[in-house]
Amino acid sequence: MTQPPTVSGRVALFNASDDTIDMIVAILKEAGTGQYLRWVHFADLKKGIVNFDVWMTNNNPEVVIFDLSPPYDANWTFFKTMRDSETMQHRGCVLTTTNKDRLDEVLGQDSHALEVVGRDEDLRLIAEAIQRETARAAALRSPLRPVA
Repeated sequence: MTQPPTVSGRVALFNASDDTIDMIVAILKEAGTGQYLRWVHFADLKKGIVNFDVWMTNNNPEVVIFDLSPPYDANWTFFKTMRDSETMQHRGCVLTTTNKDRLDEVLGQDSHALEVVGRDEDLRLIAEAIQRETARAAALRSPLRPVA
């Protein structure tokens, strides 16, 4: 199945907190890149209330932010299933959490998640990750993209 190219400027957020939505909206607005946010609660995806593949097809974001909350082990497993799916091909991916140390401890490895606690440094790192993944998604949309 061939997917249409991702939509430039569209960022998706799968999260557990409405405060996180507000924070990501502020990050995108401050960046001034014209990106805008579509979101759904992570739990609604996990419970099957929202079908991940259908949602992704209908919204077609170029970057997806996954915000992991406890229970970390179950949510990590579900995150990996989504991240590794065909639906995520050619999209940027950013992983955030409110407690990276605890997430890493539960996993027994570095999750490479960014903390979304709200400190200026956190916000800067998240903004940089969104822009880095946006550039990657744009390169994947390009007909002249380099072969990896």
